[in-house]
Amino acid sequence: MASTNGFILGLIGGLLDLASASLLIVGQSGATSTVSGTASPYVWAAILTVLGVAVVATSVVSVMSVGIQYGRVFSLLMIVYGVSMMIIGAALTTGYIMAQDVSTIYSYGMVIVGAAILVNGILMSRNEMPL
Repeated sequence: MASTNGFILGLIGGLLDLASASLLIVGQSGATSTVSGTASPYVWAAILTVLGVAVVATSVVSVMSVGIQYGRVFSLLMIVYGVSMMIIGAALTTGYIMAQDVSTIYSYGMVIVGAAILVNGILMSRNEMPL
């Protein structure tokens, strides 16, 4: 059951990451300003794109036979992805990442879904699965 929940959460989380990345790119249209030492919005968009693709790929593979066989590895990946999404979502929410066009719903959604992915990864890791 945890892998099915992880699959759905992974798809939702990956789509949120990809949507936020696309809004960061579209919203910058020529602006190159950074905020007190933070990276360019294009760098954050690239990070979100990589994270989104990784979360979706991991969630798809986690419900396949490889994912079931190596469940503990995939649970650790989901924990890392969940924490990453929570941190980036919080940074988007607080304005640390310069993002005029990223919806607040996406930012809070990343925090909430990241927390759910984190909890799901913890629950998956408690199951007796081989490493």
